[in-house]
Amino acid sequence: MAKAVGIDLGTTYTAVSIVDDYGKPVILKNADGQVTTPSVVFFDPPNYTVGETALQSTITDPERVVQFIKRFMGQSGYRVQIDGKEYSPEFVSALILRKVVKDAEMELGDEIDQAVITVPAYFTEQQRHSTLEAGELAGLKVLRIISEPTAAALSYGIQRRANNKKILVYDLGGGTFDVTILQCLENDFNVLSVGGDHRLGGKDFDDRIVGFVEDRIKANHGVDISGDIELAAELRLKSEAAKRQLTGRQSVPVSLKVPDQANPGRSIPVKIEISREAFEEVASDLMARTEMLLESVLAKADLEWSDIDELLCVGGSSRMPMVGAMLNRLSNKKPLLHDPDECVAKGAALQAAIMVGEEGTRPEITVGHVLSHSLGVAVMSNGRPIIDHILPSLTRLPATERREGYTTTTDNQSVVQIRIYEGESDDPASYGKGPIGVFNLDTTPVRPKGQPKLAVEFRCDEDGRITALAKDSDTGKENFLTISLAGQRSEFEISDESQLMSEAMVS
Repeated sequence: MAKAVGIDLGTTYTAVSIVDDYGKPVILKNADGQVTTPSVVFFDPPNYTVGETALQSTITDPERVVQFIKRFMGQSGYRVQIDGKEYSPEFVSALILRKVVKDAEMELGDEIDQAVITVPAYFTEQQRHSTLEAGELAGLKVLRIISEPTAAALSYGIQRRANNKKILVYDLGGGTFDVTILQCLENDFNVLSVGGDHRLGGKDFDDRIVGFVEDRIKANHGVDISGDIELAAELRLKSEAAKRQLTGRQSVPVSLKVPDQANPGRSIPVKIEISREAFEEVASDLMARTEMLLESVLAKADLEWSDIDELLCVGGSSRMPMVGAMLNRLSNKKPLLHDPDECVAKGAALQAAIMVGEEGTRPEITVGHVLSHSLGVAVMSNGRPIIDHILPSLTRLPATERREGYTTTTDNQSVVQIRIYEGESDDPASYGKGPIGVFNLDTTPVRPKGQPKLAVEFRCDEDGRITALAKDSDTGKENFLTISLAGQRSEFEISDESQLMSEAMVS
């Protein structure tokens, strides 16, 4: 019988979990016997290698390796180019999903056809939909897309049976950072506040070690290695390893062979020592960014640190001692490092088991999913365009909200254009990508400006699928647009990548 799993599709690592016969979520190991798989793909079509081998190939064949693709999900127009061919982020992510599911099936001894996939809490609707498309392209029925901090708290909450506690989840992953505050009742999890930075994660802390080592090599040996692609790839791998080691050590050496300036064609071995103190100094601004976001999320929920009962750290990078020290300084509480590499996948597995009604799972557990960004429409106010937010962020889903009082701005206007925006700003110019949807409402017969009575309604289901409805109350005419049913890829690209996936040999 085919199984449903939870998948933590991470920027740097991916994990798969399933709820066992005793109702307990367990990680399904990959073919290498590891609990996580590097989210890295080596391209040699129709052969695609995913995981540790692909990661090591960044040293030997960097031009054929793709990593950190999660940071580009939902970005219109972004494509990976290899040997003159373009690949979408959805396709690359689908290859990763195909690999981890294949390995999980071998470990499980059964077929896997359904999954709950996690995304950062602050992902937009388009980014969530791109993740959904990747899952479907990999051959999965995607039961739901849920936020990573919610999944982590679901795993933590069921095991601890937290009762009426406010839990702050600090999720510092490989490529993204999220903060979520949840109200955890015995059988219910409600999101109170959320914030995120999708350009901040473990990779950025690795970059600081890379920069530190490069600067020392240049200062001590007069060699600039920043332009050497293969050496840069090797240094990145060693910098990530150094970051992990600095969790338990006060100092770590990074060894490389760099070009000998005095003898062209030869290399000299160099060893650069980086201390935990030096690392924390060069990464201090990154920690400051996480601290600012923490304060913002608390303020949004109108909460003080004293209102938080527990701090839950998620994501491998949250192991860094500077994270625990900062959280302790701010909250005067000891943060909990709960299974940071596995709890997101395990929480997703629990959600999957709940949705398919597997025996041994607590079906009474409910997870309150919320709208991560406000939804609104562009209107004219005092002669200038503004965004009127109709459905605010953190609204629990499913939700419906209707607003009346709109009208035309010119005489004899036969059509009103409805422009839908996703975000918190009231200035349309601040939305670099523009509206997430546009449609027209027929306002004939024409009337003087200000006379038509127009209304806009938003409907959003638990998967974040948005429908906008506009209606002329005088005539009864209406029109609607469902936002999430179409992704960023063209029909040709979807067909082409489906064919590539059917021919793909993923290992």
